[in-house]
Amino acid sequence: MRDLPGDATAVDRPAAGGVRPVRHLGLLRLVAVGLNSVIGGGIFILPATVAALLGHGSLVAYLLAGAVVLGIGTVLGRLASGFDASGGPYAYVEKAFGPVAGFQIGWLFWLARTTAMGNLMNGAALYLGALWPSLAEPLPRAAVIALCACLVTGINIAGIRHTATASNLFAVLKVAPLLVVGLAGLILFETPTFAAFLPPAPRALLRAVLLLIYAFTGFETLTVPAEESLAPRRDMPRALLATVVLVSAIYLLVHAAALGALPDLGGEKAPLATLAGMEFGPGGRLAMTAAAALSMAGCSLASLLGGTRTLYAMSASSRIPGWIGALHPANRTPVRAALLTGGIATVLAIAGGFAFLAAVSAGTRLLMYGACCLAGLKARTGWVVPGLTVGAIAVLLFGLEPREVLFGMIGIGFGWVLSILAGPGRRALAREES
Repeated sequence: MRDLPGDATAVDRPAAGGVRPVRHLGLLRLVAVGLNSVIGGGIFILPATVAALLGHGSLVAYLLAGAVVLGIGTVLGRLASGFDASGGPYAYVEKAFGPVAGFQIGWLFWLARTTAMGNLMNGAALYLGALWPSLAEPLPRAAVIALCACLVTGINIAGIRHTATASNLFAVLKVAPLLVVGLAGLILFETPTFAAFLPPAPRALLRAVLLLIYAFTGFETLTVPAEESLAPRRDMPRALLATVVLVSAIYLLVHAAALGALPDLGGEKAPLATLAGMEFGPGGRLAMTAAAALSMAGCSLASLLGGTRTLYAMSASSRIPGWIGALHPANRTPVRAALLTGGIATVLAIAGGFAFLAAVSAGTRLLMYGACCLAGLKARTGWVVPGLTVGAIAVLLFGLEPREVLFGMIGIGFGWVLSILAGPGRRALAREES
């Protein structure tokens, strides 16, 4: 049956228990999911962090990070053109290297999305606390995080139609203010140039690019719900390219404006809110704070979408216990996966710091991206882009700090425990297939 734009049809491959996802995501909806997955807390907070490390050299860090993610997006697009099943990076690596490697990448993806969701909710609380200091106190901050978690988890559980509608709305509400503030900054203030650029210390540049990888990435999330896409083989590669190009242009515009307007950008806690206040007065500062909080909420919704659909794909193939990713018969969404992911992300948001969670999320994503590039090499999608991207990823991993590596290893170990618990289910599935 031919899918028409806007139609919502059940997928041809039934899920465990006979409940099927709903096909609802066309090209524009996939781009909205991609923008929501990428534009979150990073662009609202990391400009100050990166400027503190590199000054005007932070523009170079943005260009380097953009080049790396363009390579990753190119490889993922070539891989996505051959898949109709949900899973994204998990499915690509499993096909290339087998179930053990596929499980590990699927679990890394879930870990990356869960830490990202926690970081985004933490960032929303930070931005609101900068405007209203009373919200920065421990109990009010925890309440803000919990409220955000309940909102995005409820939307995710309600169904893919509700999630897609919210993604479209969040995409508009986050992109429009960034464009306005970025263009106004270039018009009203001095435009930064590379003339003042001094070669940074290699370690500082490496750390800055690693943190920016967190701000630039997340686009891979749109490849995960393939079974909820109208035409995944056609639309997902196009949506990936559109997302990477749009995000890179917006980020460069906004950071250049902030560099030109804020002489002490590295010392700002809420740099874009300060920039908007300089451009449009107190109302501008309030509006940008609201936009930042909405942006991070939208991005946490996309993170939850990617994480839960990965758990669904892994449980459907008995890589983890089936009850975790089972679809609810009424909503046709993985309710338990949403509650589990949202709950863990809430704890991380309350307990963790922004830079720490950003680095952990970026590190796990880089491992996943590297495996996808190797899968692209094996699938013979070309060797120049995947090869160069793998090399860049290997270098960037040296920017992680020891405690960030340790946290990631603990998360990976927990995944292996779940895989062992799912062993009986895998054996039963193998017996049925034989």
